[in-house]
Amino acid sequence: MTETQKHYAQPPLPSRAVRKIPKSSKGHFVGELVYDNINGAPQRLGFASYTEFKAAICLIYRDDFADIEEQLSSLPFNHPKGAPSEHFFDFRFTTKGGQKICISVKPERIAKTYDYQATIGAVKEAAIGNICDAVATVTERNISPIELHNAELFHAARRPEPAIDAMVLAGLARLEATVSIEQFLGDVGLNGRGFFSVARAIRNGHARLFTPQKILSKTLIERGEAA
Repeated sequence: MTETQKHYAQPPLPSRAVRKIPKSSKGHFVGELVYDNINGAPQRLGFASYTEFKAAICLIYRDDFADIEEQLSSLPFNHPKGAPSEHFFDFRFTTKGGQKICISVKPERIAKTYDYQATIGAVKEAAIGNICDAVATVTERNISPIELHNAELFHAARRPEPAIDAMVLAGLARLEATVSIEQFLGDVGLNGRGFFSVARAIRNGHARLFTPQKILSKTLIERGEAA
C-alpha cells in the first residue's frame, strides 16, 4: 500500500461544530471540507456560506496554523441595548504560538454598520479572556485573491506522490537560479504532472516564490531553505 493509499484509508475525524450546520440551504453555499490537522489526521470542517469556506481554507493554510474549530457554542453577552443575548462565533482559530482568535464571518455590508460594530464590541468584552484571546470579523473584503488561490491549490495538492515528489526535491536541491515552474518541471522531465508536487514543495519550504503571487505554471520559484 502506497503512502497516498494509506492516507485515504484513514477515516476523517468528525466535525466539531456545536451549532448545527444545515445539510442544504436554499440560496446558501453550505457543506464540509476535509483537511489534514496539525497531527496529519484528516479532519472534517463544516461551513454555512461561501465566505466561511474561503475564510476557513485561507486560515488552514496559514504558516501559523495549529487548529480551527467551527460553529462554537453560544456565548452569552449583554447586548448594547441592555437585554441579555447570545452570539455564535463561526470559527476559533488557534496559532502555533497558542493564541486563540474567535472569528465571525459577515458580509461587508453588515459588518460596517453601526449596529453590528456596537454589538461585536459587547461580544468582545464577553469573549476575550473567557473563550479566546482576540476577536475578529472577516468579510469578503478581507480575503486576498492571491492567498485564496494558493490555499485552494495547497488543499488540492495535499496528497503525497512519493515518486514524483522525490524527482522534484532532487531537482530543487540542484537549483541554482530563479526559474519558472513550467521550465523547472520540463528540466526534471515531469512537465505538467509535477505541478502539484511543486505546490507541496512550496508549502513545505523546499521551494519559495520569487515574489508573492498566485502559483501558476509561469510563476518564478527558487530553492527554499528546506531543500
